[in-house]
Amino acid sequence: MTHPELLRGKEYPEARLPSITTAAQFLSEFDSYLGAVRGLAQGTRRKYGRFVQLFLDEWCGDSPPNWQDLSTEHLRTYLRHEFSIRKRRPSNSPIVALRAMLRFLAVRGLTQPGLEETLPRIRRWRHATLPPRLSCADVDRLIKCVGDAATFQPLRNTAIVLLLARTGMRAAEVARLSLDDVDWACGVIHIRETKTRRDRDLPLSRDVGRALLAYLKRERPPSSYRTIFLQAIPPSQPFTDSSAISKIVRRALIRADIAPARGSTHLIRHAVATTMLTRGSSFKNIADVLGHRSLQSTAIYAKLDLSSLSRIAMPWPGDRS
Repeated sequence: MTHPELLRGKEYPEARLPSITTAAQFLSEFDSYLGAVRGLAQGTRRKYGRFVQLFLDEWCGDSPPNWQDLSTEHLRTYLRHEFSIRKRRPSNSPIVALRAMLRFLAVRGLTQPGLEETLPRIRRWRHATLPPRLSCADVDRLIKCVGDAATFQPLRNTAIVLLLARTGMRAAEVARLSLDDVDWACGVIHIRETKTRRDRDLPLSRDVGRALLAYLKRERPPSSYRTIFLQAIPPSQPFTDSSAISKIVRRALIRADIAPARGSTHLIRHAVATTMLTRGSSFKNIADVLGHRSLQSTAIYAKLDLSSLSRIAMPWPGDRS
């Protein structure tokens, strides 16, 4: 069945869709829907699937889900429990995952459309907080620590961190990078199959090129795979997802005595964007390098140029200094 037929399942009753009998089958088809119809990245699909599985475990346990019995109260009960056990600031992720689930159920004709609108929303003030980032000194210390000879696969890990720090690539883009994506003659890295499904070209700096060559010649195990970065443990396959890249960065942050945080590779990405901004790059140039589809995604970095903002800040009311 094609994607348009799947989307038109509600409009054309004659297009019979196979029934979903188990939670495992539902999660598999839900993941396929998120990827094929919604176009979501693997990491996002995995996160949505995790929250939906937690909901199913709490709602129906080992029994097959009976979607006719699903009510708003079941959904709200799960969300209350989810938010009560989290120590960090409440996130919209569980709500967004359940909304995606309800839209899929409506497409399959298993629930009424619009049920997702009954879920609560967590109000967020746009640009209310500063995104976490690393200073230039932090990045230099991180690169030095990741290449320590006492670490495992120092040449590979140095090349990975340098790619992140010099290009602003996403962790998933580094994990998928192929030998065919590096144009050594022209000094260009071709980024394909991005999160936004838009290819882009990035400059291959001298230090990144040297780090890649050092890894390829001296540390990368012989392999028929075209993917550049491979697992060190035999059979030396490519990384299955971006989480391995994040773990490499997180361990290096700990060795460098830099407080690790969630989204460790994104800390480096923020640092790249902030450095470009303070050096006078336009939002358009930053968006092109980072692969942002919308300039609204790039505008968040304007808050990090504190020196420029201080020159245009209005005096605080009542301040006589």
